[in-house]
Amino acid sequence: MQEGVVLSNLARAWSGLTGQSCAFAPSSDPPAPRADDACFMLPITDCVTGFSSHPRAIVLLLLGAAESQDLAAAMFGLPPEQLSAADLQDAGAELCNILSASLMECLDDSSLANLGLPQPLELSRWPDLSLRGERRALFELSDQPR
Repeated sequence: MQEGVVLSNLARAWSGLTGQSCAFAPSSDPPAPRADDACFMLPITDCVTGFSSHPRAIVLLLLGAAESQDLAAAMFGLPPEQLSAADLQDAGAELCNILSASLMECLDDSSLANLGLPQPLELSRWPDLSLRGERRALFELSDQPR
């Protein structure tokens, strides 16, 4: 995976959705979620079978409350106080989808892979999924420490 290209794609996707520039940086350990964080996952399945119950890989997205509100407010053109829980969920799922597609572009061979649909992930499942299997890449917003 071409790290520089991935970082550029992630920053461009965030900027396109929020209108705000933001830098991403590689990270070595997955963050521990906070109670008000939003988690999403998107399975990458085998194109031949398409079985989402046995994905080749998964993309996980953890958004803090402030980032979720910034994202949804920009996407829906609403002030934060007018956003519903469904707006926050829709915006997070869309970001997960776009970031996943950006990551797929950077894989050495994505010809046999198919993106699934983004879905909310219970906070309680984050530790298990974020630590399971071989991690290919982990990125975080570099200007917003956790």
